[in-house]
Amino acid sequence: MTEAEWSANMRKVLGPHLDVMGEEVQRSWGKDVDPESMLLRWLCQRKNLEVPPVAIRLPKVSDASSSKSSPAKSELRPPNSARSSNPAQTGGRSLASAGALALGGGQGQSPVPDTPKLQLPMSARLPAASSAPLARPGLPAQEGNGYDLAPALWSPQKSSKKSSLENADTTPWARTLTNVVERIASDEVRHTTRSDHLKANNARMHEMMAYMHQELRGQFLSKVPLLSAKVLNAQTQFKLVSCLRPHTFDKGQHIITEGEVGDKLYIVERGTCEVLKKINDRSITVGQLGKGAFFGEIAVLYDMPRTATVRAQTSVIALSLSRDDLKTQLSDEDLDRMRVIARTQVFASMPLLAGLNAEQKAKVAEALKSQKWLRGSILAGQNHITSRVFIVEQGTLKMDVTDRTALPSFMQGMGTDPITLGPGQYFGMRGLLYEAPVGFNITAASDEVHTLSISYEELLDTAGTEHEARQELSNVMLNSMRAYLLRQVPQLTKLAEDSFNIVQSQVQETTFKKWSVILAKGGPIDSVYVLESGKLVEYDGEAENTLEFFGTEVNCPERTTPGECFGTECLSKKAAQSPYTLVALTDVKMLKVPPSAVWVVQQQQRQFISKIPLFAEDVLTKDEQYMLVSKLKPWNFPSGRYIIKEGEIGDMLFVIERGVCDACKTIDGQEVVLAQLKKGAFFGETAVIFDMPRGASVRATTAVTALSLSREDLMATIGADKIDKMKMVARTQVFGGIPILAGLVPHAKNVIARRLKSSTFKKGQSIVTLGAPTDRMYIIEKGSVAVESIDGKAYTLLAGMNFGMDGLIYSQPYSVKAVATSDEVQTLSLTMEDVYATAGTGEQDALARQLLTDFRRYLLKQIPGLEKRTDDFFATMLNHCEVLRFEEKLVVFSQGETVDSIYVKEFGSFQTSRAAEPGTGNLEIYGLEWRETTDTAKAPYTLKAVEDSALIRVPLAILR
Repeated sequence: MTEAEWSANMRKVLGPHLDVMGEEVQRSWGKDVDPESMLLRWLCQRKNLEVPPVAIRLPKVSDASSSKSSPAKSELRPPNSARSSNPAQTGGRSLASAGALALGGGQGQSPVPDTPKLQLPMSARLPAASSAPLARPGLPAQEGNGYDLAPALWSPQKSSKKSSLENADTTPWARTLTNVVERIASDEVRHTTRSDHLKANNARMHEMMAYMHQELRGQFLSKVPLLSAKVLNAQTQFKLVSCLRPHTFDKGQHIITEGEVGDKLYIVERGTCEVLKKINDRSITVGQLGKGAFFGEIAVLYDMPRTATVRAQTSVIALSLSRDDLKTQLSDEDLDRMRVIARTQVFASMPLLAGLNAEQKAKVAEALKSQKWLRGSILAGQNHITSRVFIVEQGTLKMDVTDRTALPSFMQGMGTDPITLGPGQYFGMRGLLYEAPVGFNITAASDEVHTLSISYEELLDTAGTEHEARQELSNVMLNSMRAYLLRQVPQLTKLAEDSFNIVQSQVQETTFKKWSVILAKGGPIDSVYVLESGKLVEYDGEAENTLEFFGTEVNCPERTTPGECFGTECLSKKAAQSPYTLVALTDVKMLKVPPSAVWVVQQQQRQFISKIPLFAEDVLTKDEQYMLVSKLKPWNFPSGRYIIKEGEIGDMLFVIERGVCDACKTIDGQEVVLAQLKKGAFFGETAVIFDMPRGASVRATTAVTALSLSREDLMATIGADKIDKMKMVARTQVFGGIPILAGLVPHAKNVIARRLKSSTFKKGQSIVTLGAPTDRMYIIEKGSVAVESIDGKAYTLLAGMNFGMDGLIYSQPYSVKAVATSDEVQTLSLTMEDVYATAGTGEQDALARQLLTDFRRYLLKQIPGLEKRTDDFFATMLNHCEVLRFEEKLVVFSQGETVDSIYVKEFGSFQTSRAAEPGTGNLEIYGLEWRETTDTAKAPYTLKAVEDSALIRVPLAILR
């Protein structure tokens, strides 16, 4: 096929489609939209090609230039194009004919096989050059003319009109005046034309930026499942983009709050947010959201409480879309499609449907039956057999029971108040597969209640009529429900997914005939049994006596709710005996859980926590350790997520069950990895005892599963005597942050921990006063303390921090005053006698030297730039340092004196002729400004002692 034939066929096949597309595009977006340019951008994006900078809307260029020029003198060309008057060199076409060029030319044109590749400059949307050159009034074209500010707009052809300069009858002064007038007129035309083109280009640039901005927002919007291309067409999405409203949130500001009911969804356009959930009355970070992330989308359709709090981690710009915007812009059909998708998200947390894929969930959502109920309407009775599962879409329902003894065992402690169900909550799931009673009286509690419901048969109908497909769907739902029922066993409720799968793989389904004795009172329990279907009775008597009561009325609790479990005593105690006789009143199906399967998992977790000093075997018994295992809660963290952050106050410890983490610390403004943590490693253990700031951050390097234990669960599980013992161990761990105690052996730390004195101070009460004799060093166990030093520096100390250490070592007065600032402050304090009590006879002098060396090493570690050095480095460094003592008013160095060292204050007080170098707390370092000096340094100020004091002199040569 020749090029001409190919072009003709393409025009014949694609021409009509392009015409129809052009009409539809201009009808939807306006007459000033260029359909072919829009098609070009779309094709480039579809094929992952670089999109040329082509404006979508046609330009509006002033006709001022054409009205002042004649079409006979010069040719107008677009700016930024090649300087050539030959149209073939620039492709000979405007971008308006780009589509025709791609198809082989317009009608009546032959293809040009060797046409150079079309270049698309930013000004490519200027009108095509006219085939007839425009006139250039009066002035012959001259290259390099100083008055010609836009020579590229004109052809260099000479004017055929005779210039006034060549007229012999014209006087010289007249020729000069005529020349000036002609040049002014020519320049005016050129300036006007150039200005019009610049204005057009500027308008197109702004339009291009606005289009790109809107296009980016459209991409954000299309990622929201409710607003994706599967639900809304491109035109409708375009309308919604115009409704997006930007909001600015400062760092730390809440965008949405857990528990509140909203009507807006948000998309993060710039910045980072963190997602928090309340656990044990504390806000725990569970996720992070960046650019393009969205949240709160269900709120645009349903009055559902927010399930989490989203807080700005940096300055954030978020785009919002409200429920009113949707109702205004969308048709009823669009809203119905959105509701179908929203329903799949609403019931995504329903265990019965959790195993379905997205397509199956969509079919179920379409099959849901919508119903409206008025206040007081009864939806179901306590003894009604479950026929449908109901989901609240709008309004509230009340769940109550007539006979609370009939409640399943796991709901016995729910109290006397009715349960309220709001949007997104459901009932009837447990009994749907097993035709069990509802178990509650369900009534409408609000003026109007809208529900969605579906029966078991209707669920199967979503799979079609083929038996295999229906059976497959039935099996998926059955397996999901069995996993849910097994989770009702207390010891399995909080198991991580991997551990739960190990247990579930060994579970067996077993059947008992009517009147079968499943457990005999006083008999051994060999397994845990979970009710799946049928009716059981708990009889407080011997198994052999049950025959006497057949046919008579006996007051025994009946159990019919799927998920009720029996025999859990065997998981916490071997050779456990049943406290009652369990009899099947009908044919019963139960899930049998062998205790050995649970023990394997629990044993591994027990080994994890036994490595934590607080829970070691010399503190807790194995039974107590197993009790803590039952309280462990699994968490899943993606790679890059922070599990704990440095400086935060927490109340949970974590044990890594799967994956790898990095322990990080911020040093000189940069995050430094201190260690790598793997399976079995633990961190944050002190937080379950004290409200101490985290000493480091822990970040997931891979996908991580971690087990957590909260302070609340620990206190509720372990007795008070063991808690006191654990506090003693925790105190020895706090010693690790106290320089003079960190190097002691574990036995010595235990001795000091037992000798610590506990004190309590109320808000505003003074703990120590400035200048008083130092008799104790204080460690804050709970609360906060305001500390002010002798030179007026003030700072706050929290749990785990200490003061008075330097005065205790050197027998100096307190150099700070400390006041309790929280409602209650608890402190632990010790004396030097407490420390010396750890040493044997004749060893106290050696211990005193060790404490002094450890303290001096700590002071040297505070020198900026040395934070990453090892202890061996500081031990060597200390050998090259000198301790200098100064009496009151003695000068250390004078202004202008040559200095070759820096000085670290050991104790006492010094005065300078200017402000001292910034320190950490009460720490002072002098001479940092000449540390990097390679030549001889001169002291810029005088330093002298205010009282008897001491300095550590550090030679600059060591630091360099």
